[in-house]
Amino acid sequence: MKKVNDWFFAGMVAGAIGGAGIILINIVLLLLGVKHGTYWQAMGGLFYNKQLLQTWHAQVHGAIDALGVSAMNGVLLSLTLLLTGKDYLYAKSVALSAAGAYFLFLFVYPQTGLEKNSAIVPWIALFGHTVSNGLFTGYLLDKMYSFKRIGEAENEQKSKRTLGKIYYVKESKNSRARFIKPKKV
Repeated sequence: MKKVNDWFFAGMVAGAIGGAGIILINIVLLLLGVKHGTYWQAMGGLFYNKQLLQTWHAQVHGAIDALGVSAMNGVLLSLTLLLTGKDYLYAKSVALSAAGAYFLFLFVYPQTGLEKNSAIVPWIALFGHTVSNGLFTGYLLDKMYSFKRIGEAENEQKSKRTLGKIYYVKESKNSRARFIKPKKV
């Protein structure tokens, strides 16, 4: 996969694809006959009442909202990886996605009237967010963008600039650097 040079765009695309994974998990569960509130219904419930929520345009609106929320989760993960590096990528990815899921559980879903009486809905949502939007988004970001800490990227650029020059720095005994020409071979 070709690497993208923009961390924001990489995070947005990877997060949206991870969000599509959550929607796909919901569709599979519905096809298997598991009755539950879907991610797109929960997001659409922010804008539509219960009667309008059953219409196709509210369902599409909710799906677009769900992909947008997942895309922003990908951007936040991308920013975190940019600031801290790729060490423990999947732990960071799952932790941020779980934190995003808990934010949705605490502040968004109560506004939508999501089924709190169902024992399966919170587990489906948590699984979808941590696995699809966590692991899958982290995997995609790893493939799409080369994350280096901000200081590391600057140091690498400086070293690339100095490698092309004739002179290089050598430590001397009095701990002052001096520039010398390399010997011709």
